[in-house]
Amino acid sequence: MKQYLKHYLKKNVPARWLELFSYKAVSMTKIPPTDAVISDLFVLRIEDGWETIFECLQLETLLNPSKKGDIQTLIFCFYTKTGQFIKERKVTLQNEIKTTININQLVEDLTIEEDGLFAIFHPQKKYWIRQHDSFLAERGYIGYANSRLGPIKGYVHGNLDAIARSDSLRTDLLLGNYSFFKKEYRLQHSLEPGNNYELYLVNPTLTKQRFNLVQKTNQKEDRIKVDLPPMGLYKYVKAVDKNEDTTFIIIESKLYLARPVVFKIMPLSFDVFHG
Repeated sequence: MKQYLKHYLKKNVPARWLELFSYKAVSMTKIPPTDAVISDLFVLRIEDGWETIFECLQLETLLNPSKKGDIQTLIFCFYTKTGQFIKERKVTLQNEIKTTININQLVEDLTIEEDGLFAIFHPQKKYWIRQHDSFLAERGYIGYANSRLGPIKGYVHGNLDAIARSDSLRTDLLLGNYSFFKKEYRLQHSLEPGNNYELYLVNPTLTKQRFNLVQKTNQKEDRIKVDLPPMGLYKYVKAVDKNEDTTFIIIESKLYLARPVVFKIMPLSFDVFHG
């Protein structure tokens, strides 16, 4: 009974209200309807010679080995950096366990010229995992490449359960929760002298959110205010001169996990990771 009550409250009461009674009740994301499939909001890099790829896994085969050979169709949905829906594309996977999808090629006829976001929805089938109060979520590996920075691709996995789709919903549901109180996310990587950094922030909530980006060195502290609409994307760029001190980043917001995707740009290569 106790477990049922906890589940009911987390599903039906916003996390910010539960937080008033106990910090242990906080949930970073909403619980969607039982027939939902979930996706991260992945960063699409297309400007300045960047290429974005995605490693699609044949989840039908992995979850139901007896059905090996079944064809699976995924839906890729694309959005602008201000959260506006652009279009969706269907991609059919054969029976290979892994298929590499070049996202730039997938959208080349859509004349997308700016970085944005995309989500990947798997078929809404009654997988056995639903019997265990679980959902099928796409938070797989996304790759980036730029010929100016060498031939090696950089990979990072999905950041957060961000958006849900189901037959019982009239529209796709953003899953991000947020607090009444300001939170701090301290970037776990310090910005080192001699490199350029690009941080991508996403708002996975249903309301506009304000982010304060605080950059600190031993000498000074600077602050940047950013307002992001629902499904909004913001790119923060910081070049750290060789003569500068190491820079530390703090992200203030009401999100429980304002974790960015970080690109570390070095003279002849790059790295990508969660902060």
